[in-house]
Amino acid sequence: MKVAVFGAAGIMGWEVVDDLLFRGHEVIACVPDLDRCPPWGNGVEVVAGAVTDTAIVEAVVSRAQAVVNVLGPGREQEVPGPSLVLGTQLIVAAMAAHGVHRYVGHGSPAVRMCPLDQPTARTRWRRRVTNCLHPRAYWVHSAMLETVTNSQLDWTIVRFIRARGGDARGLRYVGFFGHDDIGHSATEVDIARFTAAQVLETAYIEEAPAVSN
Repeated sequence: MKVAVFGAAGIMGWEVVDDLLFRGHEVIACVPDLDRCPPWGNGVEVVAGAVTDTAIVEAVVSRAQAVVNVLGPGREQEVPGPSLVLGTQLIVAAMAAHGVHRYVGHGSPAVRMCPLDQPTARTRWRRRVTNCLHPRAYWVHSAMLETVTNSQLDWTIVRFIRARGGDARGLRYVGFFGHDDIGHSATEVDIARFTAAQVLETAYIEEAPAVSN
């Protein structure tokens, strides 16, 4: 399968691309500029351009069979919040126009979006802190997720409280807050591997599983 990856220039994006290649996919990696592109080699086509450039997004999505979007506020890509929202809107519109149905993205439990969750002290605290101290990030997350979940796409949103560095440890928990013992963090490698696996997975279509080590 040919998979378009937006946010490929960041650490999480690198890991997602690497795992997609390991799984036998072809990848179109969208990066802001070629200077931030790692030497992936065969199997990866690199497209340089802004996620807010309609022509770039159309060109990438039109040749893909699935899309992974790992852009988000607070990530090392340093894409401004309004650009993240507009970029997500352009991606979703291009997917609808070209008949690309599978979308895998990332989300935060700071934004309430999953009816399968039950409130916990941890998620309530996270939402309160984010909304009070980082209202812009809260708005960006909310607007991005609303764009995706209100679409007709076959979407999956992978949620985690904190991504951290380090070697893969394997995800111990995958599920929903209040039902499963979801922890505070997961390694970027483990999140990326789970994200890449969702491209062909059907268990979590139109759902937002939370993950942790």
